[in-house]
Amino acid sequence: MQAVEIIRQLPSLHGFTQLVKINKGYSPDSKYLVTVGETRYLVRLSDLAHHDKRAVEFSLLQELAKQGVRTHKAVDYTLFQEANISAMVVSFLEETPADEIIQELSDSEQFHLGLAAGKELRKIHQVSPPQIIHWETTQLKKFSTYLKVYQQDAYQLPQEAKLLRFIETHLPLLKQRPIALLHDDFHLGHIICKGHTYNGVIDFNGYDVGDPYHDFYNLALFSRRQSIPYCIGQIDGYFSSAPDDMFWQLYALYAAMTVFSTIVWTRHYDPRSFDDALERIHMILQDHDNFSSIKPLWYAENLFTP
Repeated sequence: MQAVEIIRQLPSLHGFTQLVKINKGYSPDSKYLVTVGETRYLVRLSDLAHHDKRAVEFSLLQELAKQGVRTHKAVDYTLFQEANISAMVVSFLEETPADEIIQELSDSEQFHLGLAAGKELRKIHQVSPPQIIHWETTQLKKFSTYLKVYQQDAYQLPQEAKLLRFIETHLPLLKQRPIALLHDDFHLGHIICKGHTYNGVIDFNGYDVGDPYHDFYNLALFSRRQSIPYCIGQIDGYFSSAPDDMFWQLYALYAAMTVFSTIVWTRHYDPRSFDDALERIHMILQDHDNFSSIKPLWYAENLFTP
């Protein structure tokens, strides 16, 4: 069954006038922007093998709305058994991804964008997680898997030994961490702006559960290179007072662990962007003085003061 035939059967999209395929992103799902009258919707078609996760995602969007999180509004979720497909319809969050306009914003506007995003991230973490996991066990298993693949690769990081010592020393911090709903890909590419201000966050399809502080790893990996004022704002917006030493130790641990997973993931899935990944990794190492410092230099040295 063709996508257009499936979409025609969705009551919420009856009489649609335009259908545009979206090719952006790494998701295996097929995504479409569908216009009904003057309203646009996002439609995600998934293999039924992903039904359980997509059904939970749909219910989480409903819970996020109750929490006041500005994101896609859940409209419809339908199964097409014969086509082996599920169809999720959500509202389309209008305007522009922040990573496309961040350089047009003043430092103060970047900071206030981060401030709003941090407050929104706090709301996300207050939604009850769909399951409870043993965080330490999950993270150790995941990191061990990435490390084994990395060690078999031709590329070896010059700072590897020092980085691994830092990780090993700080792994006990994973014990007894609180478990929250995670966006798990919270960065400027998923922040939507209206004009120069925050308008919402998208792409909860990769949601996870775990330590809420883990949702900050993308500051180190992506957002810091684009905007230090935004990063400072996100941290300040999330916390009602200055973050404590436990936050910074975990922030540094997750940043260090991300180095190895980034190398492995990029080499396997997107080798053409490996040089860019290395640039981001070296920025992480510089920010933490090769992990002699748990607090990144851009925050510790007040490179932006709001």
